[in-house]
Amino acid sequence: MMPVELTGNLFKELRGRACRILSEEGWTQSSLGKSLGVSQVMAGNYLHTLPTHYIEPIESNLQEAAISLAEILKTGDASRWSLKIVVDNQDLIINFPVQDSREKTLVKIAEMRKRLESSIPILSPQVRVNIAMAVNDAIDSSGIAAFPGRLTPVGGKARPLSSPKFGASSHLSELLLDLRKSGSNALVIINLRWDPIISELLNNLDVNSIKLVREGDTLSFSNQFIDAEALIDEGGHGFEPSLYIVSHSQNRVCNIVEDLAKSMEVMS
Repeated sequence: MMPVELTGNLFKELRGRACRILSEEGWTQSSLGKSLGVSQVMAGNYLHTLPTHYIEPIESNLQEAAISLAEILKTGDASRWSLKIVVDNQDLIINFPVQDSREKTLVKIAEMRKRLESSIPILSPQVRVNIAMAVNDAIDSSGIAAFPGRLTPVGGKARPLSSPKFGASSHLSELLLDLRKSGSNALVIINLRWDPIISELLNNLDVNSIKLVREGDTLSFSNQFIDAEALIDEGGHGFEPSLYIVSHSQNRVCNIVEDLAKSMEVMS
């Protein structure tokens, strides 16, 4: 079996080194992302990750593999690239591209932010919006990605202060984990502003909602929460009223947010 440090860190290290090689030749993050089959944000993450220095002969072999990958990326056919690793006298062939579940989650949440960048400012609360997305086996906040510092409306679009990272939102992570521990299969959550008008719009859109129970800074759910896609926190002293849209599907969350934003625009 391939060691965990190879399946995770090796792929990232190879991509990072290849990105740095091509960047020195004038490639943009957008070009790197397209060639790697990942988002521009993810390409930037690879590009700005500091290289790890390994003992020889691993260091030389790894750099040689990164140069080989960079050359293949120049041809526009990354599917031709593969890497053979010998582990315990067994040959292991790694084909490109490969993404683990955490990388895929970071790509998905970045794509979701991009899709909703015009809808989010219409529904943004004073505390601003964040999106959190869990990997399938998440058991704590380290398995849930979000945007550090939340999303800021700038020029009518929701802009991130930095790239999405795992463990970046304690509040949304805690709420999503509580839902999952209680039997929900939700993987995605977004916080929006709430008022009675938005509740009426949710009803018009046939989105099932429930009200959360707030006791101080603690939120709890009723027995009907599993079927709900909208969770309402009416707020309290020091807490702004909030709406949380949750689902197993990022597409479903996006559809609800987009429908709410369109309805709000029609009313304005």
